[in-house]
Amino acid sequence: MKINKIKYLSGPNLHSYKPTIWIELDLEDLEYKPSNMIPGFTHKLLTVLPSLKTHTCSKGYAGGFVERLEEGTWMGHILEHIALEIQHLAGIQVKRGKTITSETRPGIYYVTYDYREKESGIQAFYGAMEIVEAILEGKEHIDAEPLIAKTAQLYYENKLGPSTEAIYQAALARQIPVQRVGNDSFLRLGTGRKQKSVQATVSSQTSYLGVENACDKEMTKSLLEGAGLPVPGGVVIEKREELQAAGEQVGYPVVIKPVDGRQGKGVVTHLLNLEQLQSAYDYVTEEHKDYTQFIIERYYSGDDYRFLIVDGKLVAASLRLPPSITGDGVHTIRQLIEAENDNPLRGEDHEKPMTKIPLDLAGCCLSKRNLSLEDIPAFGDTIQVIGNANLSTGGSAIDVTDQVHPSYSRLAVLAAQTIGLDIAGIDMISPDVTVPYEEGHAVILEVNAAPGIRMHLYPSEGTSRDAGGAIVDYLFKSREESAIPIVAVTGTNGKTTTARLAAHLLKQENRRIGLTHSDGVWIDDTCIDTGDCSGPGSARKILSHPEVDLAVLETARGGILREGLAFRHCDVGIVTNVAEDHLGLDGIETLEDLRKVKRLIPEVVLPGGTCVLNADDEGCAAMAEHTDGKVVYFSLNAGNKLIQQAIQAGGTAWYADHDWLVCSSEGHTWRFLPIKDIPITINGFARHNIANALAALAAAHALGKSIAELRSSIITFFPDMKMNRGRFNLSMIDGRYVIADYAHNPAGVKAIYDTLSQMGVNRLITAASAAGDRPDEAIGEMGRLIAENSDLFVIKEDGNLRGRKPLEAAGLLREAALQSGMETSAIRIVPDEYEACHAAWLLTEPGDLLLVLHDNFDHVERFLTDISQPGAVEQAKPKTSTLFRHKVQRYRPAQGEERFLPTKRGV
Repeated sequence: MKINKIKYLSGPNLHSYKPTIWIELDLEDLEYKPSNMIPGFTHKLLTVLPSLKTHTCSKGYAGGFVERLEEGTWMGHILEHIALEIQHLAGIQVKRGKTITSETRPGIYYVTYDYREKESGIQAFYGAMEIVEAILEGKEHIDAEPLIAKTAQLYYENKLGPSTEAIYQAALARQIPVQRVGNDSFLRLGTGRKQKSVQATVSSQTSYLGVENACDKEMTKSLLEGAGLPVPGGVVIEKREELQAAGEQVGYPVVIKPVDGRQGKGVVTHLLNLEQLQSAYDYVTEEHKDYTQFIIERYYSGDDYRFLIVDGKLVAASLRLPPSITGDGVHTIRQLIEAENDNPLRGEDHEKPMTKIPLDLAGCCLSKRNLSLEDIPAFGDTIQVIGNANLSTGGSAIDVTDQVHPSYSRLAVLAAQTIGLDIAGIDMISPDVTVPYEEGHAVILEVNAAPGIRMHLYPSEGTSRDAGGAIVDYLFKSREESAIPIVAVTGTNGKTTTARLAAHLLKQENRRIGLTHSDGVWIDDTCIDTGDCSGPGSARKILSHPEVDLAVLETARGGILREGLAFRHCDVGIVTNVAEDHLGLDGIETLEDLRKVKRLIPEVVLPGGTCVLNADDEGCAAMAEHTDGKVVYFSLNAGNKLIQQAIQAGGTAWYADHDWLVCSSEGHTWRFLPIKDIPITINGFARHNIANALAALAAAHALGKSIAELRSSIITFFPDMKMNRGRFNLSMIDGRYVIADYAHNPAGVKAIYDTLSQMGVNRLITAASAAGDRPDEAIGEMGRLIAENSDLFVIKEDGNLRGRKPLEAAGLLREAALQSGMETSAIRIVPDEYEACHAAWLLTEPGDLLLVLHDNFDHVERFLTDISQPGAVEQAKPKTSTLFRHKVQRYRPAQGEERFLPTKRGV
């Protein structure tokens, strides 16, 4: 077996709305060895991973996967189940997987399964392969535990911490856009101008001064004391020599803690005398060499409480308990702590609900009571091993939110407001927070910025509190407050023109439009990136831009298959059409497969949003069954059945009726504009652009643009190199027409020639190439179409051969053109695109039309600049050349119609 390709689909994708790993797996010889043909395989696998017996598989009941193994299933499917089970045993919540067999490539399987963090997700698959290969090699002892442990280690090393994870999941549950930025705990919530952010539990609305105040324990105490809030007395020291005076001034028992400490690190409590204070100081300064100033503070007895305040409200409260062990009369304190640290709920730092108890700190705290880690406590004796109750030093918590008296809630809220924090953890000592607060009966120890919310999410006892949800609700009251509107445009052809036109129609004063398409990323009229920008990376640039009010995102097949979508939901989803293109790539082998990829856009349209579908495309129209949005059809035919049904039902439809565009909505019908008055329709000849216009109009109308506004806007959108670069750009130079377009598949090429057939020209010369990642049949079909519709054919090559050999795709085009009846003398191969444009131009005469189907429009722009110079034609054109002088007549008029002249194209 070997892995050919791995992809991490982080956004909604063809297989799932959740993050999915996609693997192209070559079984090689195992293609001929399903599980039932490998002696002992099933028994050995279930011995190594007995929990696989619970997998339901396609059978739908526990044990279903075992039945599949016994019946005979292939290794791709088996590895999928093992990878899921390894993750599950590592504590990672995943369950969905699917393996698909290639229909055209024997031995190739496409394995997909859920993951939560990519390093652990792929490690689970490597572990699965290791187990299977060990079984096939006949190894006697196979231990899955190290593979599970490695997967778990990677997961906890790379995943979000508990607090950030809770905020992330709360945002998803509320349909608030959320994205992890970088590898730490930074989250971007919302999109465009509406976005906010959090790092751990510090929000973009948190006061910088508030954080600084909270990090300086002495400043915290001064501010609280100044506001009349109860704080313990204390002094700040910098040197060991100052300990004696500080202890005597404060009065024993005391607490020592760093001035700028956090998470309970460096805090030692209940120090009864100078000797214990000095010992604690030595320990803290040795373990935390970056701490230079310490507070010596009066120790107060009572219970340790943490109050979580968000936006001036008490969200959760916990009684914190210091870590302790219970003796059994046999084991040492060290051994008992180590046994407790093996608790699966305990981990390093903040990776799990509880933190492991630090042995070094425990030894320091025990020494204050003349105990050591090597002592053996009597059976039943409970010993507190750490002096404080912080979770980061091994403490646990009991939820008491519902028992807190309002007076204590008020005290905690005032403390947060005094320090200047919107999100704060207030640490308080009190004998009882269920009764009214009395002066002298409680003291505020600390006010924490970026408070951990682990204890509220996973209390040892009591109710779990949705602390992450409270933070998200504080930042955004609704999805509408968080997310800018998104128009997502997909399809086979017309995406770029539709996206550009939709962005143009949606422009208005005080609203900035972000636009991505196959030629760049734009913020209004400013280009911030160039190249093919129709994928998720470009979409994220728009969605994370702080000035964007509305996004129009061309969403191509390649990006969906490579990473998934950059967004979980959209407000308007457009599918222009679906035709055969890019088949045979990444497991997309049929037209139906391609439709499923494009169908993802209708699937993510929000309830209450709008799904715009081409009623003239059967596969596209069928996507109406897969959306929660309102369906708006568009069509080039007023008599289309779906259009008529929508009109009769009082729905919305946009369509062409003879020479007019028409909109029907809620029982009203508007004749929108004469088609010929809309510039991109090329006087009504370009039917593909009529369809694109209808789709864009439907989208803009769905987002609130009135019919009158749309009429005014669409007539100012022109098919030129400024507004619709590289899409049917028409120039007239020295009596010749030059049209540049990006048509790159048979459906797109046919649409172009359908338009050109209505234009009055002498001869038609085409300069074109074929993308190397298309099947031979598709390249051949392009060659046939070009040959049947052109007098002369200059074949060029794309800059990226996409796996083809040099001139291989060009040769396929030439062969198809020859088979279609084009003469050898009418075909010329000029690989370089810029040179090919010039070679084709030299063949033109006044009245001819040169069609350039470009790969890189920069080459075409340079070519057009060159030939636009005065006298460029006469200087470049050979005086006596007879090359390509003949005319080929291939247009056929309809029966009874005298449309074309014998030796000229045109009306």
